[in-house]
This record gives sequence, C-alpha cells and structure tokens, in this order.
Amino acid sequence: MSHTSARLISARILEQVLLQRGSLSTQINKQIASADPDEQSLVKELCFGVCRYYPQLNSIALSLLTKPFEEKDFDLYAALLMGLYQITHMHTPDHAAVNESVELCRELEKDWATKLINAVLRRYQREHDDIIERLDAQPSMEYNLPKWFIKRLNKHWGSEFEQIVEATNARPPMCIRVNTAKVSRETYKAKLEEQGIVSRETPFSDSGLYLDEAVSVNELPEFFDGYASVQDESAQLAGMILSPQQGERLLDACAAPGGKTGHLLERANELDLTAVELETWRLSRIESNLDRLGLSAKLICGDASELDQWWDGQPFDKVLLDAPCSATGVIRRNPDIKINRKPADIDELVIIQKGILEAVWKTLKTGGVMLYATCSLMPEENERQMEQFLNAQSDAEEVSLNYLNANLNMGIGKKVSHGMQIFPSRKGQDGFYYCLLRKL
Repeated sequence: MSHTSARLISARILEQVLLQRGSLSTQINKQIASADPDEQSLVKELCFGVCRYYPQLNSIALSLLTKPFEEKDFDLYAALLMGLYQITHMHTPDHAAVNESVELCRELEKDWATKLINAVLRRYQREHDDIIERLDAQPSMEYNLPKWFIKRLNKHWGSEFEQIVEATNARPPMCIRVNTAKVSRETYKAKLEEQGIVSRETPFSDSGLYLDEAVSVNELPEFFDGYASVQDESAQLAGMILSPQQGERLLDACAAPGGKTGHLLERANELDLTAVELETWRLSRIESNLDRLGLSAKLICGDASELDQWWDGQPFDKVLLDAPCSATGVIRRNPDIKINRKPADIDELVIIQKGILEAVWKTLKTGGVMLYATCSLMPEENERQMEQFLNAQSDAEEVSLNYLNANLNMGIGKKVSHGMQIFPSRKGQDGFYYCLLRKL
C-alpha cells in the first residue's frame, strides 16, 4: 500500500482547519490513515504544533508576506506555517525545514510558490531576532492567544490570568480514570509501574492517575478489557458529584464521546441510564466506549432540546447536562480553538445552552438533581447562565456540589456566584465548570 507524505497530509489537514471545515481532531481522524504508520506521529506533531502556536506563527507569517494568501491557497499558507513551526519549535535544521517546505509546494502541485516560500523562510532565518523583537509587543506574540480571548481572561480572571495562559499553552498531561468496578486505583498504579509507566494519584478524583509521560492506550494494562479510560481529572468529578446509586434512572444529555456516561455506569450497578446525542457518528463513539468497558445504556440519537424526539415521559432521578460550549477551558487539548473560535460563537452557544437547559429540566422528577457542566472559562456560559436559569425557574434551587457526596473535595476550583469554576493547571486538571441544581 502506498502512503502519502506526512507533510502533505498535514498541509491538507491544516488547510481544512484554516477554512473552518471541521475541527482538528475530526480532520486528523479523517486523513491520518493515508500516512505511513511510522509517520503518523509527525502528522500529529505538525498539526497540533501549528495550531498550538498559531497566534505567534500567524503574526510572524503576516509580517513576512507582502499580502495574505487567498483562501484557494490556504494549503500553501499551511505549508508556510509548518515551516515556521519547524524552525522555531521543532529544532529542525533550518536548511531542512526550508527545503521540505519548498518540496511541499511541488507536492501540492503549486510549483509557482516555491520561490515565495523559499524567500520568506530564508528571510525569517536571517532576520529572526529583529522580527521577533519588532512583533514582541503584540498580545498574540506575548501570550500566544487570540486578542479577544486575552481581553476576556483579563476582564474575568485577572488574578488567575497567568496560570490560565501558562496552562493553556502547555502540552496537556495524560490523565486516566481507573475502572474501580474492576480494579482498585492502587492495584492499577502498580500494574502501570510493572510496565515502566510512572503515575501519580489525582488529588481530587478518587479514581484518576496522571502519567508522568503520555503513552499509547495500547500500552495501558488491560485497557481493551475496560480497566481504564483516558479522561481528565476535572471531567471525572461529574460522576463523583452525581454519585449514582443502584436502580436510579439517569439522563446523560449531550453525552458524546461517552466518558462521563461510562464513569456513571462504573460507579453504580444496574443504573437505568439514557444517553442522548445529536449526531449519529458521535453516538457510535459512545457505543464503542461502552462496549470496551462492558457496560450498556439506552442510546438515543436526538436533539436534547426537542423532548418529543426522545423522551418517553418517565422522569429521571438525576440529569447530567454537559452542555455544548466554547471549550475555552480545554484549548490545550483542542488548540485549533485558537484559530476558529470567535466571540460571536459564545453568544450563539449561550442561546443553545439555555434551550437545552429549559427542555431537559422538564424531564427531572421533583426532588431530583441536575448537574450542569461545561469545559468553558466564560462566565456567560457558566455562572451567568445559571443565574438567569434560577431567576426564571421557580422550582429550581442551587445546592452544594457535595450535596450527594459528603466525601467530595472541591478544593480544585473557585467558588463563583453560582457553582464552581475550575481553571486549567499546567500539570493538572483542565478548565471546567460545575453547578448542581435540585428540583423543588
């Protein structure tokens, strides 16, 4: 079987991201199989790296070009950004980075651009220090984040600003959730050590482990037998907060990819759990995750805000609403957010969240609880969303996050007007938000 070069695949993936035709993870999943297996890690390094450093690389590239590339040549712009990334962050020998970028123009069947790419990259090599010094005062260079996001962080989280920026720009740690229905965390930690994998216990989740070095899931002991899952510590708290009990009827709205679904089922026997997801392909991811864990739930493809599509009228004891959000707390895992997320997106998401909240609340029984969650740092999606909901909903009250689990330690986050805001930590958790509501 012939394979496409890693750089050509990377350029095509990045072109689609730049054109806003799908997320980085979606595009990688679509295209990476055509690369030689030995080169797939290079594809990920180039694509994630360019996205992670996009604000800086974009500022540099625009300063070197007499005019920006048109959309029809965004594959060439991707090639230029990859060349700049290799020179600046991958320590690729300068001549190799230039030569590979020029050759990539030919692979893209745009030979006319070889001289342009060559000239731009060689100028960057020659004038690197002067260029960086000239651009250094720009916020996009100093913080490596979009200007709008920097402004909002400063406005909302001034005292946490430096921590958030540092963690957001770092490579995320690998965190796993041990399936304590099958094995204790201590025993699994020992199994990892036998494989030469060093880990430390998550301080707030009772079933998590941070790995000192990221590994392939193939290297995790008995992973395919459901002994562990890859899931950040912040996300693991959902199962602990909801504390499911045997025989309860639960709803996991907006459930993909199913990490929290699996965790809820791991924590209690014989749960009657319904998982709703809008898109068929995302529903299949939940199914495959549950199959690996040896667990099952009622999976429904539908819009959570349209009850007549999926609800049978039987109320739920507990609801998890992990709402669609800006994902501004997990940029380090989804760095293409630096390219494609816009302030207007947040306004649209707030409306979507409100619609789902109001609909799903109707499915909750009196005395039942709903956990509202996002992986956002934006108050509009979090505490303000909760404030508006509580003001409008006379049968709703906020309760403490340890209302159902007295042993829960929520020192991980910052108490805000409603709920808890968790900030990303360089070697720890992702950014997240939780608020627990009870129906009167």
